[in-house]
Amino acid sequence: MNNNITEKIFKIGNETFSKLEDLQIPPYPKYYHDTFLDILSNSRDNDVLNLSKKYNYLFSQDETNFHVKEACFNITKQSLEEFEKSNKNLKKISDESTIDIDEIKKEPSNINVTNMLSSFSSFQQEVLSELNNADETITKLKIEIEKLERESNIDPLTKTYNRRALMKDLEEILNAGKEKVLDMQFIIFDADDFKNINDTFGHVAGDKTLIFITRLIENSIRKGIRIYRYGGEEFVVLFNRSELENCEKIVQRIIKNTDESKLLYRGNTIHLTISAGITNHIPGDTVEGITERADRALYKAKQNGKNGYKVEA
Repeated sequence: MNNNITEKIFKIGNETFSKLEDLQIPPYPKYYHDTFLDILSNSRDNDVLNLSKKYNYLFSQDETNFHVKEACFNITKQSLEEFEKSNKNLKKISDESTIDIDEIKKEPSNINVTNMLSSFSSFQQEVLSELNNADETITKLKIEIEKLERESNIDPLTKTYNRRALMKDLEEILNAGKEKVLDMQFIIFDADDFKNINDTFGHVAGDKTLIFITRLIENSIRKGIRIYRYGGEEFVVLFNRSELENCEKIVQRIIKNTDESKLLYRGNTIHLTISAGITNHIPGDTVEGITERADRALYKAKQNGKNGYKVEA
């Protein structure tokens, strides 16, 4: 890699840190990685783009990207090392506490009961202490795995759930409704003319806009209902055990609140509107089927002038 390209990569790295700082997002490895990729994908430098294609395994945006795999590998490795360490310690304790039973049987009158009981007690305490240490290690590793699982399901920018989490949740719901109708509505929201915001005010303003939209949606739905960042400026909400009429009222409120909101960015007022597509569950639905219907409804809303919604049954 020549010095020119190296300088460009370092420049993207510095831009990544600056962007995370502007957005008040901690530079954790996953957040840094995803933000770096976002800046990289918007680069117009042919050298950088060619580099990202050549080494796409390093810049992969697949959900099972290298940093998640590496974290899993490290946890597995640590688990095996701790297990081996506990086994060795327990064997050592056992070897050091060995009592010659055969000798005791030959000369039972020479048994020092006090010493024997002391040995038993010491052995028990050492074993319990080692098992407690092992239990603490297992608990710690379990927490790390759970944290990694949560992190892999969260969009670093908006703190909503990501597409991976949506596919997983949606499959579980649809599997439960293979042969019956579920009171479930699939809503996809899309920020209108989002590219204009990026082009006019910059990508940081665009990111703040996405965070702002997330909060608007969040404030209009019940606590506990998940919001998913479907991709780019698109968000999905699943209303489970909810009638279509109630769902439409909530979507109308979200669209109205967005239209009436004002987002200030460096002295500029950014006017936001969003469009939405709604579809309801039908027996035998698939992930592809329900998402395609929602996409069609959203497309119709956009064709109808935006800042509104349509329903595709």
